[in-house]
Order: sequence, then structure tokens, then C-alpha cells
Amino acid sequence: MTDLEHWAAVTGCQQAIHGFYLALDGGDFDAVAACMSAHGVWHRQGRALQGPAEVRAALADRPAGRTTAHLVQNLVIDLDGPDRATARYMTLVYRVDAAAPQAGPVPMPPPLSISLHHERLSRTPDGRWLVDEKQGQRRFGN
Repeated sequence: MTDLEHWAAVTGCQQAIHGFYLALDGGDFDAVAACMSAHGVWHRQGRALQGPAEVRAALADRPAGRTTAHLVQNLVIDLDGPDRATARYMTLVYRVDAAAPQAGPVPMPPPLSISLHHERLSRTPDGRWLVDEKQGQRRFGN
């Protein structure tokens, strides 16, 4: 793997992770589900969500008035081969649960949590990086 191929793979993984959280915070649950590989597992809130359909179904149960912001920090990507990678990073999460969706900015709450995440990704034949496994461990929280 050339340096250019290496850094293109690292950047592709970073984009996949950031795209996942941007879609999640934007309420685009189809896009979140599309970030998962067909056999991907997201360990979320005590459940193992397997594949895009289970991820989409779980997110459909989120309260309609929930607004979140997941700030991804300290992102490190280790390539395990040309088409496999492991990621480690922290998230700082803010969340507001309102009775209904809010039109403008919501009041700024204190942080909900800081979590450490481990993620495995794989590259598809068309070059997209998808999540094979996503898990997090809360380090700080209210």
C-alpha cells in the first residue's frame, strides 16, 4: 500500500465515522443504517443491533423531540489491511428531550456523557467504508 493509498483509506474511515454521527444527529436514520455493513453489529444501550434493518428499527423508536450532538474527538484509525480498519475515539454527547421537535436552537444542556468507542470497518468493492462492529463504553455521565 502506497502512502497515498494509506491516507486515502484513513480519510475514508474518518468520513464514515463522522458521517454516521452527522446522520444520527440530523435524524436521518436511513443514512445511519446505510453506514452499517450487512452483517454489522452496533452494541447500543445493552442490545446488539445486527445489520441496517435492526439499526433503522431501533432508531425509529427514538422520541420525536430528541435533539442530540455527538462530538467525535481523539479519532485514531489503524489499518488492519487494505480493506479493514480499527478505529478508536471519544464522543462528547449533548442531548435534549423535548415534548415535540424544536424549530430553532434548543437550550444548551450540560454534557450527557463522554464515551470511549471501538469500531471495526471494512471497505466495499466500490470503495465505501462501512461499520462491521461499533461499541462504546461510557467514561463520564450524568
